[in-house]
Amino acid sequence: MFGSDNQAPAHPRVLEAMLAANEGRCGSYGDDPWTQRALDLLYEIFETRDLDAYFVGTGGAANGLALSALCPPWAAIMAHPHAHVLEDEGNGPEFFTSGSRLVALGSKGLLVQPEDVEAAAARHSPEFVHGLQPRAITLTNLSESGQVYVPDHVRAISKVCSEQDWVLHVDGARFANAVVGTKASASELSWRAGVDALSFGLTKNGAVAAEILILFGQARTKATAYLRKRAGQLFSKHRYLSAQAVAMLEDGLWLELARHANQMATDLGACFERAGARLAAPVAGNEVFVHLSANQMIALQSAGIGFYPWTTLGPDTYRFVASWQTAPDDIAVVAKALA
Repeated sequence: MFGSDNQAPAHPRVLEAMLAANEGRCGSYGDDPWTQRALDLLYEIFETRDLDAYFVGTGGAANGLALSALCPPWAAIMAHPHAHVLEDEGNGPEFFTSGSRLVALGSKGLLVQPEDVEAAAARHSPEFVHGLQPRAITLTNLSESGQVYVPDHVRAISKVCSEQDWVLHVDGARFANAVVGTKASASELSWRAGVDALSFGLTKNGAVAAEILILFGQARTKATAYLRKRAGQLFSKHRYLSAQAVAMLEDGLWLELARHANQMATDLGACFERAGARLAAPVAGNEVFVHLSANQMIALQSAGIGFYPWTTLGPDTYRFVASWQTAPDDIAVVAKALA
């Protein structure tokens, strides 16, 4: 029930859009009206045409391709110690980049801080050919602990990156939830804050399988098109990816679904607190991290409620994820089990 937003089905409007795209013939590999419409929507949402967008099938591919476009194979990519790219992508970024090394920053809190990046810059000299050569910082927004990077926070990290001639990537598998959670616009939370590349996730938010790698400004490079082709992520029947994006982006559905998921998570967090359980982190998006007693954990499992242990926040910590499909009745089931 709360194991992951990946466990929710695709939104009906996404399936309807794919079915509508399943008529007649059109160009392949992105030469189709759905892809053009999706690009126009991205220009509108991000308030700029100074971007390149590459549609792919998975978040891992979006992250790997973004980092391969930003970072040479002899350099390093630095991230929070519990970043998804470090712990949950099976060395995918190293594969895509043909050798760029992923390294954990010395972050002690739930989010990467500008001083963490400054400390990394002090540790690794570009004059020392034998040592690690960072070239990219990657953030996850929402983070792995469900927290948000607000625009000023992103901008402060970007400033340090610029001083070091590094680039900044954001893993936005739950970017919609971050936009809603911060009340910022998509542009304010990306290129206006100094983000060079964004993995814009739609799958967790209601698509079937659709992610968009977006490169902004000077990060745009023709090499990315070849990298996507080499990675097997240039879909021949591209319209089915683009149709999903159009359905999600048109009329603000992506924000509507994220807003609902965030609200359900807020309500679920309040439900836990009423039952005497202590939250392990503030609810900032669609994820709830909570400390549970053994009895509470067993009661929830016995009620058939799915969730995950999250030991990075403590041995008694568990993660619950709300989705676009989560309903108040689902929270009522939790409340009943805890009672």
